[in-house]
Amino acid sequence: MPPDQQQYQKIVGYFMEEAGEHLEIMEQGLKRLPAVMANPDREEAIAIYRAAHTIKGGAAMLMNQNPSLSSINKVAKSLEDCFKPIKDTPFQVDATAQTLANKAYEVLKNLISRAQSPGGLSPQMGEKIVTASAPLFEKLQTHLQTLASRKAAPAQPTAATAKPVPKAAAQVMTVLKPMLQGLKQPESAASRKQIAALCGRLTKVGVGVDSWQTLVKTAYGAIANPNNSYKDLANTVIKELKQGSEFLEAGKANEIAPSPALQQLASGAAQPAAAQEITIPADPKEVVKVLLKTFNKKQLQAIAQLLIKQIKS
Repeated sequence: MPPDQQQYQKIVGYFMEEAGEHLEIMEQGLKRLPAVMANPDREEAIAIYRAAHTIKGGAAMLMNQNPSLSSINKVAKSLEDCFKPIKDTPFQVDATAQTLANKAYEVLKNLISRAQSPGGLSPQMGEKIVTASAPLFEKLQTHLQTLASRKAAPAQPTAATAKPVPKAAAQVMTVLKPMLQGLKQPESAASRKQIAALCGRLTKVGVGVDSWQTLVKTAYGAIANPNNSYKDLANTVIKELKQGSEFLEAGKANEIAPSPALQQLASGAAQPAAAQEITIPADPKEVVKVLLKTFNKKQLQAIAQLLIKQIKS
């Protein structure tokens, strides 16, 4: 390989490494988007925007020699445009905004994952993904602009000024322990009702703290939904309630927000076919992550059976 080409490959390697770091920043921010957007300190919101901007710029500098990076540049630019409304002014975001933002993020992550894979990302495949995802970005941008045009959300207290709830973590843990024990037992309507009742007791902790009460009610809805397995509930509900109680005790109520995964468990509503579309990464390990994130236990079992059947045929 000529020296110039070797140098170029090193630069591409640096770009991919940096892109991975910026993807992590975006992912962490989007997981907590309601709390990030309600916070008058715009640092985290700006970091999400800046991450997309940096990936866009890096791809632009390299795509003349590597046309496959053009698709990464375009998608990062679309994300940057979508995130412009969120970086300056606090406003209330809803579950739709968070779901769309996470789906848009997954498109960019998928492109970068493909570009890093041994097979690489062809310009044709990149353009195909860009074209297929265009309606998603248009919908996200329009939705965020609509939300931003409404009255800004009341500024919530920052972590430094929020009032701590003494011994909140210990009080919550006394309820989480029997809840976890219940989730380890065989599933039944009676045990599910008992676990949900235990969860309902947590509303007595942090009375008047809206973010905590919302988290508890969302967790209660997830437990009450008979379509959710105990394993899924244990992995999500217990973890988020424990973390929320720690924020509550530390005076960081503005950091409390149900994750998209918990919201989905609580909704129990089947999404339209369009919302069920997913992008499959090139890396098999990433495929597994996407499937686990998208489907419940029964759906995964059905997928596994179909795959085995196809392999044997």
